[in-house]
Amino acid sequence: MQKAQRLLDLAALLLRAAEPVSWREIQEQFPEDYGGSEEAAIRKFERDKAELLELGIPVRWLQGDEDLPAGYLIDKDDFYLPDLKLPPEDLALLYLSGSAALAGGDFPYARDLAHALEKLSFAARGPGASEAAGQAARTLSAGDGPGRGEVPSMLEELSRAIAAQKRVHLVYAGAERSETTERDVDPYGLYQAGGAWFLCGHCHLRGAVRTFHLARIRSLEVNRAQPRSRDFQVPPDFSVADLATREAWEYAVHPPERARVRLDGPVSAEDRASFGPRAELREEPGGATVELTVTNGEALLRHVLALGDRAELLAPVRLRRRAGTILSELARRVR
Repeated sequence: MQKAQRLLDLAALLLRAAEPVSWREIQEQFPEDYGGSEEAAIRKFERDKAELLELGIPVRWLQGDEDLPAGYLIDKDDFYLPDLKLPPEDLALLYLSGSAALAGGDFPYARDLAHALEKLSFAARGPGASEAAGQAARTLSAGDGPGRGEVPSMLEELSRAIAAQKRVHLVYAGAERSETTERDVDPYGLYQAGGAWFLCGHCHLRGAVRTFHLARIRSLEVNRAQPRSRDFQVPPDFSVADLATREAWEYAVHPPERARVRLDGPVSAEDRASFGPRAELREEPGGATVELTVTNGEALLRHVLALGDRAELLAPVRLRRRAGTILSELARRVR
């Protein structure tokens, strides 16, 4: 019997069993695989058990007592998802979203996600779901699925560095790609935005928290010295979520300054939301005024200009003047 089929059958046997399955019962069910030399059979079974554990299937030995015999079992509370109390269409959507992330090719926790999809398929009992998750897991184990490209491998290495709190050395290309810099970074977290992955952490070159686009990282090296010791601690007030939800004008390019934008009415819900959750919006006759703190004025300028004649940049003065210059140049070109 091929190993993949044997592992599947072994898991099915343990899941179906009402009580722990003894080693002798397992040998009887798999005479060709665990027969022959007792020592060799036990070694083979231990390897299979380790692979099942790696796949997220919690096989364990239970010492017998007066109520139950000794044997192997799969802890169903650890294996199955609890009742999510979601309707079938929501479970299907959740499964589809996970499958899409897995198929994208750069999800850093692809193996864990495949395990979660396998468990979700059991919870959903959706037709074909288990087969799809199983195929995803087989693709991963074959080595030709997601997580094998340049960015995915970088994501996995950074994930380990973040978990172990180990400093990384980057060769990084600037936004204009005109120069590269070498930086030592304490990696705090990873997030995805606009289809791209970003690393955030304390940059020792800049002496502050910075965000790095993974596609611009030319090389990455994790500090291998004292692998069991932490190189840094994440500040208690740091939040990846805050960074991940930043608008383009909140990236650290220049010192903070207050900006004010006038929106002519009627102001749509989309225009209101487009300035992000940290903007302060004040209703006024004929429209609204938005006030916000910006550290990347050019990004705010682009956003306001994209809103057309229903938005006017009032402050700061330098950005208002620059907006006037851009609009004058556009008007000259279309004459």
